[in-house]
Amino acid sequence: MDVNSTLSTVISIFLLLLVGYGAKKVGVLSAKDSPVITSIIVNLALPSWIFTSVHGKKISSDMIKAPFLFIAAEMAVMGLAYMAARVIRLDRRTTGALMLVSVFGNTGFLGYPVVSAAFSHVASAMPTAVMVDQFAMQMMLGIVGVTVAAVFSGSEFECGRLFEFLKTPLFPTAVLALILRNVHVPTMILTTLGYLGAATVPLAMISVGLGLSIGSIKQYPAALVTAVILKMALLPALVVVAMRLVGITGIVNDVSTVLAATPAAVLAGVMAARYGSNGAFAASAIALGTLISVVWIPVVLMLLH
Repeated sequence: MDVNSTLSTVISIFLLLLVGYGAKKVGVLSAKDSPVITSIIVNLALPSWIFTSVHGKKISSDMIKAPFLFIAAEMAVMGLAYMAARVIRLDRRTTGALMLVSVFGNTGFLGYPVVSAAFSHVASAMPTAVMVDQFAMQMMLGIVGVTVAAVFSGSEFECGRLFEFLKTPLFPTAVLALILRNVHVPTMILTTLGYLGAATVPLAMISVGLGLSIGSIKQYPAALVTAVILKMALLPALVVVAMRLVGITGIVNDVSTVLAATPAAVLAGVMAARYGSNGAFAASAIALGTLISVVWIPVVLMLLH
C-alpha cells in the first residue's frame, strides 16, 4: 500500500463530505435533499458497485470466516455498551441507542469508498468488504439492531421488523453477486453497472455531509465519548484479535479492521429513531464519530501499514 497516495485519496473522499456539509450551509442543497440522494445510492449506485466489485473475484475461506468473527466482536462490544450505560446511568431509550451506535458502523457509505481507495491494487479487498458489510453489518443491524431498538424503547416488538433489511436491493444484490460471480455477464451490462457504481462515492459522502449536525453533541458528553471509543477503537481492536486467533492476516484482516473503525452508521440512527430508542443521541454519536473519522481512518491505515 502506497501510504502517501492512499492517504491523499482517502482525504479527497472526506473532502466530499465537507462539500455536502458546505452545500447545506450555503443553501445550494438542504437536508431535505438527502433522502433523494440516499435513495439513488441504495437502490441504484451501491447495488451496482457491489455487483461489479464481486463479479469475477475469488472468495477465500478467510473471507467467509471474517463476518462470523466480526459478529463475535460486535456482540462483545454491545454487551460492554450495555454495562457502560448502567454505569453512566442512562435511561432505557438512550441505552438502546448507545448499544446500536457502539456496534454498527458506516461500512457501506464510508467503508466501501475508503477500502476501494486504500486497497485498490488488491482484487480481494472489495469482495471482503462486501462480505463483512452485508452479513456482519447490514444483516445484523436488520435483525439484532431492530430488536435492541424496539426492546429498549419499551414498545411492542413485531417479528416482521426483523427482515426489513431485505426490502432494499443491497443484501439481495450481494447474495446474487456472490452466486453469479463466475457466470459470464455481457460486457455492456457490466459497463452500465460500472457507470452507476461510479456515482456511489461522491453521492454517499455528499449525503453523509448533508446529514451532519453537531448541535446536540453537548447534551450527552460521557455517553458520546463512550460510544466513539467502543465503536472506533475497541471494536477494531477486538476484530484484529479475533482474526489473529484463527490465523487470518493480510488483506482480509486489514479490510475488516478498517470497516470496524468506521463511525456509527446513519442507518443505526434511523433504526434507533424509528423503533423508539433515543434518536437524538444516536444522531449526535454519528455526527461526532464522522468528524473524528476524518483523522482517525487515516491513522488506522497508517497503523496497518
